[in-house]
Amino acid sequence: MDTRTENGHKADMTGYNGSLYEGFLEALQAALNHLNDPAFRPAPAFCQRLGISSGRPDWAVPLRQAIHRLQPSTDAPPQSRSHRLYQVLLQRYIHDATQEAAAEQLGITARHLRREQNDAVQALARLLWAEPPLPAAQPEEWSAQLREELTALQRSAPAAITDACETIQRVVELLAPVMASSGVALRAGELWPGLAVAVQTTGLRQVMVRAITEWARHLSSGHIEISASQTGGEVRISLTGSPAPIEHLPGDPLLEELLSQFDGTLAVEQAEEQAEEQAGAVTHLTLRLKAAPPLRVLVVDDNEDLHHFYRRFVTNTRYQITSLTDGEKLLETLETVRPDAVVLDVMLPTVDGWELLTQLRQHPLGRSLPVLVCSVIQEEELARALGASGYIRKPVGRRSLLEALNAALPEF
Repeated sequence: MDTRTENGHKADMTGYNGSLYEGFLEALQAALNHLNDPAFRPAPAFCQRLGISSGRPDWAVPLRQAIHRLQPSTDAPPQSRSHRLYQVLLQRYIHDATQEAAAEQLGITARHLRREQNDAVQALARLLWAEPPLPAAQPEEWSAQLREELTALQRSAPAAITDACETIQRVVELLAPVMASSGVALRAGELWPGLAVAVQTTGLRQVMVRAITEWARHLSSGHIEISASQTGGEVRISLTGSPAPIEHLPGDPLLEELLSQFDGTLAVEQAEEQAEEQAGAVTHLTLRLKAAPPLRVLVVDDNEDLHHFYRRFVTNTRYQITSLTDGEKLLETLETVRPDAVVLDVMLPTVDGWELLTQLRQHPLGRSLPVLVCSVIQEEELARALGASGYIRKPVGRRSLLEALNAALPEF
């Protein structure tokens, strides 16, 4: 990765020798590529600049914080260069999106994304290089950093859900070779399809990785099997270890902090298995997380392009969009779709949104249904007087749509 000034000359970022900066840049790129891989350990000099001691498992926390420090101020236009570079880092590394997925999210080509990604990494490198190396953070400091990072992660992906089974399979692929080198076989067991949890993907991966790696430290041989199922509104991810390594996991601040952020619990129990392949004592570690059933959102708008944008906005969330362009069919569709919420435009042909809102509130299925009026007309007070649960001003952005839906459906 070449580093040059605007006039094309090689940049001397150290003031004496540019080779030190080049080495730092390579270490930064490697760390970004492994940002969601807790088994990765950056170079000691790189850790020192991040302000943590070498070998710390939470090395990614300050690096994520550095990415968030590049976030432009709220008054910066969304089309600004600084905003674009921040979004590239956010999608590619924080959200762990592929280049294709990130390019689609940003509305650019994959080739353009690669150029922007190079510039974004350079901007992050300049930020970190310009700051003096920090002293190693104390445990209470990195705990606070972790809380801040988790909060930012959840805020950056409102209403995010994760396919638990897909995440488990990816974690097994990641850790199985590492576990095998220590004589421990890691494998996936029975995984119920369609298990969604109300946790951002990166957060769930870190919980799984941390629990497995901490547990495996107490196994010199044997196996760990991961299964997942659902009971009521709770998804249970079970890790079964044989032979039974420990009666309980020792206190782990990082794991406890992760779980507390996601309203999850972790329980450990021992049992005697009679099956021939698992004869003897085994340990069951059960992670319980809130299930995230899909929520149907009926969008009533005559602009078909907006329906496409709304579907993109709710990708990887609990919301599913059903489109309706003809307002006269609203009550009929209400009975067949049975949506959990309605997003209603005002400027509709034949019958406007105000009339439809009145009809909804008089219909048995629509009396208590959350209805969000969405329009360019600045009439929020009227909308609420007619019974609207919320108001979204056009043009609609992803965050404004998700925040309105979250507020309208808090019990879910």
